[in-house]
Amino acid sequence: MYKIITDLFMSMHFHAPRTPSLKRLVMTLSLWVAVVALPAKAADMPSAGHAKLQSIWSAIEQTRAASQAVPVMIRGIVILNHHSVVIQDRTGATEISVDLSDANRIALGDEVEVTGEMVLAPRPQVRNASLRRLWGGAMPLPLAITSDQAAEGESELALVQMDAQLVSVTSAGLTGVRLNLSSEHQSFSAVMPDNDLDAEIPVDLIQPGATLRITGVLFISHDPGASHSEAFTLQLRGPDDLQLLKGPSWWTGPHILLLAGIFLIMILILVNIYLRQEHRRYRTIAEERAKIARDIHDTLAQGFAGISLELEAADQVMEHSPEQAKKLLKEALHLVRHSRNESHLSIEMLRAPSRSDRLDVLLAHSIQQMKAATATEIEQQVSGEPVALSYNIVNNLFRIGQEAITNAVRHASATRIRVGLRYEPRGVTLEVEDNGKGFDPDRAPGTAEGHFGLIGIRERVAAIDAELQIQSAPGRTLICVRVPL
Repeated sequence: MYKIITDLFMSMHFHAPRTPSLKRLVMTLSLWVAVVALPAKAADMPSAGHAKLQSIWSAIEQTRAASQAVPVMIRGIVILNHHSVVIQDRTGATEISVDLSDANRIALGDEVEVTGEMVLAPRPQVRNASLRRLWGGAMPLPLAITSDQAAEGESELALVQMDAQLVSVTSAGLTGVRLNLSSEHQSFSAVMPDNDLDAEIPVDLIQPGATLRITGVLFISHDPGASHSEAFTLQLRGPDDLQLLKGPSWWTGPHILLLAGIFLIMILILVNIYLRQEHRRYRTIAEERAKIARDIHDTLAQGFAGISLELEAADQVMEHSPEQAKKLLKEALHLVRHSRNESHLSIEMLRAPSRSDRLDVLLAHSIQQMKAATATEIEQQVSGEPVALSYNIVNNLFRIGQEAITNAVRHASATRIRVGLRYEPRGVTLEVEDNGKGFDPDRAPGTAEGHFGLIGIRERVAAIDAELQIQSAPGRTLICVRVPL
């Protein structure tokens, strides 16, 4: 081209007729301008299958203005290279439609040159693209945005970073693992590719409730029927795109339900324990009432019955046998005294400061009252570790002790009485020892003579399955009762 123009200029200069110099000068300048301008115009003229290199944003704007597919040539850094290829430059990002074999030849961070036809529906995409790797490079820094900003769609296909709370982890079918997330007013998902499933995700990163920082390529949902929770998706490149900011709170729904269940079970256990205690208490009260009624029946009621019989017999023989009637009245008098003593013992038990008082405490209280009514020296000795005894044992041992002390004072003329109470691992032993005149246990007066003390002691010993030993001689009498536990 330059040679043709030069030859034309030389021909005009040497063979053309002489013209004024000014005209010749204008013609020369016009030819040189044509020489300079022709290459530039040729470069600006578009041709089929050839496009000028431009930025991604410029290509998008050109396509938007044309309202149709436009041939483009762009360059950018690869930020996603599985299932689809996404490149990004300083002005924007676009998806590249290429063969899978071409996508496998590039790596994240590579700078590539792409030629093809750009369309904008549903998102910027270069179709029928030809991809050429230029050189390796570094990944661009992600754009830090919020979930609300992501939902607006202005950063679509860009590499973004946001914080969110993990709600659940589900399978994404052939695409890998789907992390369902929530942040601010948005619910969205992040998809981990299946080609990175061999790289195990740390357990602390997939615990529901954990706060994560997610880095990925933003894909906006363009489906009109999509729900609010499907406004956008982050496509992750690998486990390194997940960063744990804060572990899940312990106060999760399952944990709260677990605590509520435990609390309910504890309440039921406490209610059951309370009801059992109340039942045991009522049963104990009923048993004590039954024992008191039985005790009154065995002592006072029978005593009054005996008195009634003696008085009726005396009334029948009083006219024709005054001596026999006198004898019957005397026996009735003994029965009255015995019944009075029994009533005093019953009242003593009922007046006890507490039905759960220990036997040694009750005996000590009774001994103090006995000392105030007699000059006899009474000493109490307690050994061993006191243990809790049933009301039946305490009541019978207390009455046995009272009866033995009363007999020693009234019948044995004792001046000194020792009351011993010995607590043992397998039982409890009560001893009443005095220095009185003694008696013969086998010949002791009985009910015929109006004496019920020794008989009452034996009955009470049998009632609690105890062992009774009586040793008596002038100057020393020992009554020993041992109750096995």
